[in-house]
Amino acid sequence: MTQLIRFHKAGSGLFALLLLVVLLLPTLTMASDARNEIKETIISYNRALIDAAKNPDFLKDFGDERKFEPFAEKRVAQKLYIWIKSWHENNLYMDAELIEIMFEKIELKEGKAEVLTDETWKYRYFRHIDVNRTAEAWSPAKIYYKVKYVLRFKNGKWKIEDIKVLSEKERKL
Repeated sequence: MTQLIRFHKAGSGLFALLLLVVLLLPTLTMASDARNEIKETIISYNRALIDAAKNPDFLKDFGDERKFEPFAEKRVAQKLYIWIKSWHENNLYMDAELIEIMFEKIELKEGKAEVLTDETWKYRYFRHIDVNRTAEAWSPAKIYYKVKYVLRFKNGKWKIEDIKVLSEKERKL
C-alpha cells in the first residue's frame, strides 16, 4: 500500500507538471509570437524609413503621410515626416542600408514592449542634379547605434510610440 501511495504522489506531481506545461505553453507561444511581431514591426519601420528618405517624390502626395502609421503612432510618424521633408527641401536624400540589427532585449509587460537593439547602418547622402543624375553630397559613413524602442499593442497590432538613440559611434567603412 505504501508503494501505491508513493506512486500516486509521484503521479500527481507529474500530472501537476504536465498541467503546468499545458497551461503555460499558450502563454509562452503568445510571448514568442509577440516578440516576432515586435521585431517585424521595427524592421518594417526601418525599411519604410530607408525607402522614404531616398525617394524625391516622398510627401509630394498626401497619401505618403500614412506610410509609417502601420508601424508607428502618429506622433512618431509626424516627427519622421518633418525630418525627411527638411532634408528633401534642401535637396538632400539619404541612401541608407541597415547592415545589421540585433535585438538585445525585448521586455513585454501589459500590452507594452521595451526593446533594445544594436544597429549598424551605412549612409550616403546625395543631391539630385536632374531626373537622371545625382551627386554625392557627403561621403559614405557606417554608424553603430544602440536604440531603445517603446511599442504599444493597440487594436491587434504593435506600434512604435517612442524611439531613443542611446549611443552612436561612427565606424570605418
